[in-house]
Amino acid sequence: MNLLKNDFFELEKLDHSTGLIVSIIKINPSHIIFDGHFPNNPITPGVVQIQITKEILEDVFQKELLLKEMRSCKFLAILNPNETPIFELYINYELIDDSTLQVSAKGTTDDESKTFFKFTAKYEMNQE
Repeated sequence: MNLLKNDFFELEKLDHSTGLIVSIIKINPSHIIFDGHFPNNPITPGVVQIQITKEILEDVFQKELLLKEMRSCKFLAILNPNETPIFELYINYELIDDSTLQVSAKGTTDDESKTFFKFTAKYEMNQE
């Protein structure tokens, strides 16, 4: 289920090969969320960065996902949409079984000189 796609962010590009998804994400710097987080100094909330990752995974797998376990999660740099309106999202994944997806994701600048976030998690796939 896309809560943010085509409103908070747009998917500029998506490349998918077995075990790897590479996306180019464009953030909407005028989105209402930045009015409160924070006026004149917008910061993309960490939970939003994780949600963007989930929505990309759901688009690729065409299944609703539920976050089951967050093994590690680090926010390493501020993702300000005025300074960096476009970032790259790298998702390495492994299907553990029919319903479990092991994920390692990171959001970076296009030249990978700055990493905004990285995390490892397990998602459960809705089997409906």
